[in-house]
Amino acid sequence: MQLDYERFYTWFNKLIFSLFYLRHQGKSEAEITVVDDVRFKVRVNTSDALMIWEVWKAKVYDDVRIPILEEDVVVDMGAHIGAFAVRAARLAHRGKVYSYEAARKNYLLLEENRLLNSLENLHIENSAISNRRGKLHLYTPANNSILGSLLQDASSFKEVVQAITFADIIADHAISQIDFLKIDVEGAEFDILFANPDETLGKTRKIVIEFHEFEGDKRSHLDLVNLLDSQGFKVVVEKAKFPQPHWFGTKINKIGIIKAWRE
Repeated sequence: MQLDYERFYTWFNKLIFSLFYLRHQGKSEAEITVVDDVRFKVRVNTSDALMIWEVWKAKVYDDVRIPILEEDVVVDMGAHIGAFAVRAARLAHRGKVYSYEAARKNYLLLEENRLLNSLENLHIENSAISNRRGKLHLYTPANNSILGSLLQDASSFKEVVQAITFADIIADHAISQIDFLKIDVEGAEFDILFANPDETLGKTRKIVIEFHEFEGDKRSHLDLVNLLDSQGFKVVVEKAKFPQPHWFGTKINKIGIIKAWRE
């Protein structure tokens, strides 16, 4: 994922995101209440509040066809600061949620937000998910925390992260069935899902994927649709509610949502 005019987009992102924090200017962090007693610590003038809006207000992961039930086992790939993870852990309050975030700074806030909401059923790990184990570079275009990607990038904002595989998650926690799988990993979804799908997707019941199509990459969301169809899922594709990423300086051509479930 290549980034054009990185300095401009770093400034542009801060300008846009500052609109979400008019009450908190002058602070580096703030605590916001979403509903009832659900609270999040966020970084002022960043995309953190936008992600919370996407999950809790736009409700991109809510669908009557694929509900999260109280005893479900949920796997969350690309947790960011925990907007979805916290919601899933509250819904699956008698189940378990396994949440993975690669970026260290995001992970530290994920940890704080788990404690802030007293979620003992939420298990978190500071790891990227890929098709192989080992150390990889995570690139963050324009220092925008929601755009961290393992794909090659010219961004100067990068860090070395530990990567594990989908199969590792299942083995590490002896998971016999994943009731709900959420994936938002900025393009790594192709590598993750095409690696050993019989062993991973074969144990999965419901899925929501935010897919990302990049300039110069021949892979399409239709490849994911065909894979899921071949694994016995009913599949639908929906438009993303999130602003298109080229607004933020990436070379992502298209994003959208894939929802899949077994009937």
